[in-house]
Amino acid sequence: MNRLSVSIVLALIMPFLVFEAAAAGVKKKRNYGLRKEGEAHIQMRSMMAPVKKTAKSKRTKTSSVTVIMTVSDSKRVGKVCNKAPRINDALMGAWYKTPIVEDYLYARTDHNGKTNINYRRTKAQKAEDARLIKLINKAIGSNDVIQILVVGGIMKMGGGAVTKLPFSSVNGCDELE
Repeated sequence: MNRLSVSIVLALIMPFLVFEAAAAGVKKKRNYGLRKEGEAHIQMRSMMAPVKKTAKSKRTKTSSVTVIMTVSDSKRVGKVCNKAPRINDALMGAWYKTPIVEDYLYARTDHNGKTNINYRRTKAQKAEDARLIKLINKAIGSNDVIQILVVGGIMKMGGGAVTKLPFSSVNGCDELE
């Protein structure tokens, strides 16, 4: 074979060899093992929502929030995640009707910049939680969601920041098969 034909053959084969080598080194980011029995936490994708400074404020600003829900049975995570668009619509409708008050949002850090591990809720926060849970359960057609936490800001799906929240086992809807 002459040099021209060898270079043509190598030029044709090289992309396949590079692709195979790259594919062999790729690993799954998450492990899709069986979930534990009992409650499970689901992190929804971050979204933009109207937020008021105080309850009496008339002005709203658009701010990013991340919703984390607790489902009563870990086997129901997939069914709840399949209804994520309905959940988002229900939440957005509720928030545009009655905007979120800034005090309601869970802050991941305290005033000193340290991770906030205080998960105490005021009566007003508990009332808003109950209202949102009722709307979510109505949207999905079951009573699977038992708790909700609305975190101020964007969080990566199942990232390291989630482990610093009051609960550490969170399933993002993007990790389901």
